[in-house]
Amino acid sequence: MNIATRNEPIYVFRLTPEISLIWTTLGSLLLILAAAGASWYYSIIHEQAVIFSVESAGGGAWRGILAFVILLAITFITIIVHELVHGIAFAAFGGSPRYGFKFKYFLPLAYATSPGDLFRRNAFIFIGLAPLIVLDVACLLLLAIFPQASWLIWVIAFNTSGAIGDIWIAVQLLRCPQSIRVEDREEGIAIYAPPSVTCRELPFAKTGKRSGVKALLNLAFMALALVLISSFLLIPVLKTLEVPSFIIGNNSFWIFRWINNTKGFSIEFNWISFVIVIFTILLLSFLTNMVRRRDS
Repeated sequence: MNIATRNEPIYVFRLTPEISLIWTTLGSLLLILAAAGASWYYSIIHEQAVIFSVESAGGGAWRGILAFVILLAITFITIIVHELVHGIAFAAFGGSPRYGFKFKYFLPLAYATSPGDLFRRNAFIFIGLAPLIVLDVACLLLLAIFPQASWLIWVIAFNTSGAIGDIWIAVQLLRCPQSIRVEDREEGIAIYAPPSVTCRELPFAKTGKRSGVKALLNLAFMALALVLISSFLLIPVLKTLEVPSFIIGNNSFWIFRWINNTKGFSIEFNWISFVIVIFTILLLSFLTNMVRRRDS
């Protein structure tokens, strides 16, 4: 159905820095949960534990770099397949999918969209969740058949993590009336509804004023996202390159510490320092706002 035959959208949901931050944090948590769940599934099916190693011994640093490049390639292919499944689902419901890739708020954003086409609420929910269901189920089946393909655990974890935005939108749409129609856009969705549906009935429109508590929550999300992303990305990179031990801060007040010695390697975060930094930023923000109000 073409949007030219309908009224203007009752609400347009756009990706904002705040929502992007929340998605990144929740996606990082999903990455951990999905990896743990898939690893547990693998160990139950094949009665053996999954062991991931980033050691470069035996082949030098180049062996570790090659393994990291292969991991990046698997990740990139997962993104492509994820968006292709979105496109197939769009086409199945009469849409005209197109694809793209760009950076938004310093984060990579791959997308499949079908602008100008309206979909029923339940159909759009299916379109959004199709890659999560199809890829994860397919990988779980392949993982059960081929025990040597343990790398599929990463595909499951990354695909599930990358679907956080789709899950978020699906949950919000389930709270909307079934009579709405949804148009997909590159960075959000547009909601169309009959005259009987008001904007107040949509969960997207329920926004409030910014507060100190909300700012603190956003900073907490940011700190958690930083810790989770660093834990998963920095460890293989630092170990592959055989980066020696270092610390950000000093022995009395430190934020981040990388340990790499003969006993092993690890990344450590000082949560007390994180809390101090967050409250310092909040205090500076509060003082800055006070000065601006006096000047105005």
